[in-house]
Amino acid sequence: MVKKLLAACCMAFALFAAAAPSPTAEARDYYVGTYSDGTAAYIVTESVNISSYSPYTFTCTVHYAGNYIYYSFYPVNGNPYYRNSEGYHAYVFGSGSPVAEGIYRFVVHNY
Repeated sequence: MVKKLLAACCMAFALFAAAAPSPTAEARDYYVGTYSDGTAAYIVTESVNISSYSPYTFTCTVHYAGNYIYYSFYPVNGNPYYRNSEGYHAYVFGSGSPVAEGIYRFVVHNY
């Protein structure tokens, strides 16, 4: 009887431990695209700060090749628009910026 109780407790703990997310799972960087010079860009997931879900308005940080760029996304004329700390700004879709599109899609699908 004691063995069965102990085995049940161990099984419950193992299932709980396997189902629990790792503490670093949300703090990972996620690939969002490649800049025109060929360097890969990664969004710092813990930096995403959403001000509004409708329409999506948020800020985040992206890193590439040891550098960090701050992005802000907000609507202009009903369409998503971005501005970054390097001075670039344009509509997210159709601007020719795969990184801005990747950031926007990542945030919309995951937050």
